[in-house]
Amino acid sequence: MATVWPFVGAAVLGVATVPPLYQAAVDADRREFYGVLAGITGIAAVAYVVIGLGFGEVTTQGRTWEFVRYLDWLVTTPLIVLYLAMLAQPERQTYYRLVAADVVMLAGGVAANVVPGTIRYAGFVVGALAFTYLVYVLYVRLGVETSVESMERRALFEKLRNLTVVLWAMYPVVWLLSAKGFGLMIGGTETVVVVYLDVLTKAAFVLIAVNGSEAIDTAATSVEETFAD
Repeated sequence: MATVWPFVGAAVLGVATVPPLYQAAVDADRREFYGVLAGITGIAAVAYVVIGLGFGEVTTQGRTWEFVRYLDWLVTTPLIVLYLAMLAQPERQTYYRLVAADVVMLAGGVAANVVPGTIRYAGFVVGALAFTYLVYVLYVRLGVETSVESMERRALFEKLRNLTVVLWAMYPVVWLLSAKGFGLMIGGTETVVVVYLDVLTKAAFVLIAVNGSEAIDTAATSVEETFAD
């Protein structure tokens, strides 16, 4: 039964990709914003199809982990960060710091899944520290550096930022409860919970962003115009 859930996730994410694709076709001024959003859910939907077909796992040092899921996150989580940065328009170096923290966070997650024994908790700690730094940048540095004057655009950024931080904070909790951590989660439950979190993290993010897209003025609607020098 657990193999059904990746396809459920793929279906929901695929449906969530339709609104930004449509808006990208009819709203040329905000096309790059919608393109980023469509990439978030579209890539994740494809990854879930691959996982559902049974091609997403690899075994490293005797431990099996979902390589495709982490590959998906390696692409889609920077897109989420990019969209937040496109809304806030921080200094370019701040965006680079966000992406670097995101990559280190994912690398720590991979280590926590691959490294055997208690050493895996070192990977978990590295990932958790990177996430803490990412949260600091999102809440502190972006609040100081943003050049956006529109209150509506700021409100959309804050709503999406809060959604992202709260849901991303749940992933390490799931890991700790799973068989890879303390083994407190019933078998098969981890798959359901992760699919649910992914759908909320990506599909809800995209739908909220599309619904609030009128808050985005047309003064800076491309990637090149997003970042202050």
